[in-house]
Amino acid sequence: MRHLKALVSVVAALIFMLVPMSGTTNAATKNLYVHFINIGQGDSIYIKAPNGEDILIDGGNNSKGDDVVAYLKKQKVDDIEIMIATHPDADHIGGLDTVLSAFRVERVYAPKVSHTSQTYKDFLNAVKREGLKIKTAQKGVSLGLKGVSAVFVGPVKSYSTSDTNDWSAVLKLTYGKKSFLFTGDAETKAEADMIASKQNLRADVLKVGHHGARTSTSAAFLKVVKPTYAVISVGKGNSYGHPTAEVLNRLKSYKVKIFRTDLQGTIIAKTDGTNLSFNVKPTTSGTTPPTKPSAPSYKLTASVDNKNPKQNSTIHLIVKGLPSGTYKAVFHYKSKDTVYTGTINKPLAVKIGRATKGYTVKIDITATYKGKTYKTQTSFTPR
Repeated sequence: MRHLKALVSVVAALIFMLVPMSGTTNAATKNLYVHFINIGQGDSIYIKAPNGEDILIDGGNNSKGDDVVAYLKKQKVDDIEIMIATHPDADHIGGLDTVLSAFRVERVYAPKVSHTSQTYKDFLNAVKREGLKIKTAQKGVSLGLKGVSAVFVGPVKSYSTSDTNDWSAVLKLTYGKKSFLFTGDAETKAEADMIASKQNLRADVLKVGHHGARTSTSAAFLKVVKPTYAVISVGKGNSYGHPTAEVLNRLKSYKVKIFRTDLQGTIIAKTDGTNLSFNVKPTTSGTTPPTKPSAPSYKLTASVDNKNPKQNSTIHLIVKGLPSGTYKAVFHYKSKDTVYTGTINKPLAVKIGRATKGYTVKIDITATYKGKTYKTQTSFTPR
């Protein structure tokens, strides 16, 4: 009997060593996921690398930050290893300050070009608040991911600061035999420079530049990239006419299968390094010009730069979400209400005086744009 028990123990130990522990995945079967998030007219791309790293490329417009955060939380993201701001345009970096406030971010990359817009300043301030320094995104810089090649192939050089599109950080991501090229808003000049630099730009999936504008995705670029699939991140019924019939027909002439966020919602690509699949089929309307533009929708948002200020200090109220205009802000102090008027997208400095410590001061904000009234709320608690 004793010998039988010993034999059973040996067999059990062998089984334990041979059978993988629950929850582990063989490296050969790990997948890379790329989510082209539907945030309307703009870009926001979430990448889940095979070894678990979370990468975010852009964050959509100012009013889309909360949507991006909600999407990432739905994907069980708890922190972000790498954030990439492709260039200073608001429809790419507008929501990144909100993302920086919601998640711990380890590294931030951006091209070495600045902008005077409030949106860009908000992004820089958010990076600074998190104690981070921006690393330069430029040709040859590698992200150093595990098991995946992620290298910037652009910008190749400096461009005019009057139009920052060609400054776009262009990332090539390769896992096994499959690759992706994320182009931001890079236009034909930047495309030509990337081609001239003799880099390997070949990719299975191309994120179409500048939402399908005619100034991007040149025939010369398509000839070099040779994509099988193209993803266009674009707003439904946008006022720019994106994607243009010219670009759609160009893609068709190169037999590229097209996905569009305005027609299909969020596009998710999955690859194990050999096989590549998507959550939806390529659109049959890929070569159809966009429908008549519809009125854009807006969402008013507000925040203060210090949620727990000292008495007699100054806080800054920032209201976003509308293209322009003014707003009324009512500060509900414990003893009285105080009304201020501010300008959309510009910080409003408010001296809080001897506001009651520990009492949460609610701020009701109201703004009117093109005859429609928008409302939002924020707060702070003096200490």
